[in-house]
Amino acid sequence: MDLKGVIADHMGHFSVYDIPDLLLVLVAALVLGYITAIWGSRSSGVEARRSALWASAAALAAGLVRSQLPLATLVLAAAVLIGKRGDGRPEPDLLIMLLIGIGCGSGAAVIVACALLVFIPIMRWALAGTQRK
Repeated sequence: MDLKGVIADHMGHFSVYDIPDLLLVLVAALVLGYITAIWGSRSSGVEARRSALWASAAALAAGLVRSQLPLATLVLAAAVLIGKRGDGRPEPDLLIMLLIGIGCGSGAAVIVACALLVFIPIMRWALAGTQRK
């Protein structure tokens, strides 16, 4: 098999035309989440960025599952696992890592890699100034 075939096999249920749409959705969710956190709930800078990160992570999850019930079930299970952790304060890092694993495991590794080109800067911006373990 050639390189083009390998890449095509790892596009999952996406077409080439879906990639810009997914990247636009990630940025739109980030901007709308940030605006809502700042103006709506009057959050501070760090909390507003974390809220925007959650909005963007939700957009990534929805973009990956689209209309596939098995993937939607996996994302729901990941969200429940994140919510049931010790201190009750969910961390977006673990959910994002689970979404990356679910996306790659479902055969959409190319799509996840393209989405991460936009999502990693979003994550770095949202978590700027927070204490890392």
